[in-house]
Amino acid sequence: MQTQTFPFLNEQVVEQIFTSGELTRDDRQRIQSMLLDESIGENELRLIEKVMEGVVKGTLDVLY
Repeated sequence: MQTQTFPFLNEQVVEQIFTSGELTRDDRQRIQSMLLDESIGENELRLIEKVMEGVVKGTLDVLY
């Protein structure tokens, strides 16, 4: 069984998420992979916080 890998979040990916207004399943899996990575940096954590804030505020719709 092959595991699908997702590139980590960067500013362009976050911009695309906010432009579409949707957090997709792939986006959520990407964030989960990042959070499980022990070498995650401050910039990546900041980007995740920005996306999560968008979900909490209702700016982003979570797609299932």
